[in-house]
Amino acid sequence: MQTRIVTVSMDDLVDLMSTVVRNEVQLILQSPMLGEGFKDEVLDRKQAAELLKLSEQTMTKLFLEGKVVGQKSGAKYRFLKSSIVNYLSSKNN
Repeated sequence: MQTRIVTVSMDDLVDLMSTVVRNEVQLILQSPMLGEGFKDEVLDRKQAAELLKLSEQTMTKLFLEGKVVGQKSGAKYRFLKSSIVNYLSSKNN
C-alpha cells in the first residue's frame, strides 16, 4: 500500500471545513427528531425573544410578518418552541 501526501492551502481547508460543518448543521435542523431532550413547549413573547436573542418588539414583528408561527390572545403572544426552531432552520436554507 502506497501512502500519498496531498497539500491543501489553508484557505481551501477552511472552506472545506466550513462546508462540512454547515451541511451537518442543516441535516440536524432538518431532522424531525430534535434530540431526546427536546420537548415542545409554549413560550410567551419574552421567552421566545430570549431564545432568539431578539427584542420582544422584533419578535412581534416576526409574528406579524408571518415568519414565526404563533397565536395572539388579547395582548399576549404565544409561540411553540418547535416554531422557533423551524424559523431558525428556514433562515439557514
